[in-house]
Amino acid sequence: MRSRPARLALTLAASGLVSGLVSGLLVAPSAGAAVQATAATAAAVGDDTLDILVLGDSYSAGNGATDEKGAAQTYGPKGCFRSRVNWGEKYAAALRAGGQPVRLVNHACSGGVTADITSPRKMDTESKVLAPTPAGVTTAAQADALLARTDPCNTRAFSDEEFWTYHSTAVTPLAITYDCTRNLRPQADFVNSDVDLLLFTMGGNDAGFSSIVQSCFVPVTRNSSGCKSKVEAARALLPEIRERLLGGIAAIRTHGLRDDAKMVQLGYPWLQVDNNFTLPDPPGYAAGNEVRALVTQGNAAIAAAIPAVNAGHPGQATFLDGVTRKFYGHEPDATTPVGNPDRWINQVGDGDAIEVFYHPNRLGHQAYADLLLASGTFGAPTGQVSPTSRVRARMRVRLLDHRVQVGEEVRLRVRVTLSDGSRPRGKVVVRDVTHPRKLLGARMHRSDDGKLRLTVRLRAPGRTKLRIVYRDKAASVVRATRRVRVTR
Repeated sequence: MRSRPARLALTLAASGLVSGLVSGLLVAPSAGAAVQATAATAAAVGDDTLDILVLGDSYSAGNGATDEKGAAQTYGPKGCFRSRVNWGEKYAAALRAGGQPVRLVNHACSGGVTADITSPRKMDTESKVLAPTPAGVTTAAQADALLARTDPCNTRAFSDEEFWTYHSTAVTPLAITYDCTRNLRPQADFVNSDVDLLLFTMGGNDAGFSSIVQSCFVPVTRNSSGCKSKVEAARALLPEIRERLLGGIAAIRTHGLRDDAKMVQLGYPWLQVDNNFTLPDPPGYAAGNEVRALVTQGNAAIAAAIPAVNAGHPGQATFLDGVTRKFYGHEPDATTPVGNPDRWINQVGDGDAIEVFYHPNRLGHQAYADLLLASGTFGAPTGQVSPTSRVRARMRVRLLDHRVQVGEEVRLRVRVTLSDGSRPRGKVVVRDVTHPRKLLGARMHRSDDGKLRLTVRLRAPGRTKLRIVYRDKAASVVRATRRVRVTR
């Protein structure tokens, strides 16, 4: 499946979409010309690839995962700590080894909460200076508009996922001082009709996971009163977290998850071995037993929501039971600095980053993968489409700038219509064919009504060929080519 712009502390695993195989595409060369694949000109081939999407929190992103040499193999936006060797990747690799084609995309991010499913997430803010102040810019509103238009903080490294917002703090004739905030798009933005299987862990950060770990288990910060207050606060929140999850799943469906797609929510393991670990400072607190009980109650609250999730969608969602049993005896042990020598979860001192503490290690991620594999693909369909029922897509591309200077914006208008009258929910990808690289990937939403306005920047002079592709698992793939002359 293709990468898409990503909220839950759930883990949604989504495998990428395999390009619909089409032969005989008709591509008109002129701007605004139609590109259409029909049943007569394109032989739709069944797609047996399992598309998996992973969304959620750190337990889904892959905090703590390493390869056998201890390398984390992280990627993605800063602070997300996604790993190429986490349980989702291990699960997908095992399915492939068994003969099932899989494409997986992970948009989970460390620290994620249920609100991140439907709302943008603020990540970090930098203060910067633009000098000299451009002519005509004298007010904060003008400065903000300029910054939004030029987008100076945007690295474009993860254009599908990240965007920046701007706020000027001082405007003088000499310079504009401003803050730029990096944001992640809502995780639900990456859900669409391509997805066959959604895997997720969610809710831990809503309950205050990191503060519980610090107050109950980290030697320099733990204390009985703090641990007790955090645990009790989390316990009181469980009914609300359940409702938040139900709202997030409703949003996922709204974003185009097919009725025949499957969702699997994974639970959390206990964070302390069963040895009655107690914080002795007055008044004293049975931290180990209480946190274990909280995890048990949290998993039960999630599992109890599944009937409500499946109301009207029989069998679509599953809670992956057995996580605590699988990890039993392999949890951390805070009673000693050495810890549990047979642990599958990192504790303080494991690794060189606090982000990996109390997250599954390499063995723990394999344990999660094994639990998933025991249920195969959960009955998820692979999106096979018969040639006679395949929806036809039609795309019109208008190139507004045929000649630009290096670094200037090239504007395109794209309109996609589907033969069954539904609104397109696929992805438009723009590539520079002359200097092979992806320039932009944009997901169509219901509100777009099949229309997108796109801008790309070209960095190399000369004649450049742009290829615009629309992909949708339920419809034919369509392509168009446009040429731009780039001057210095």
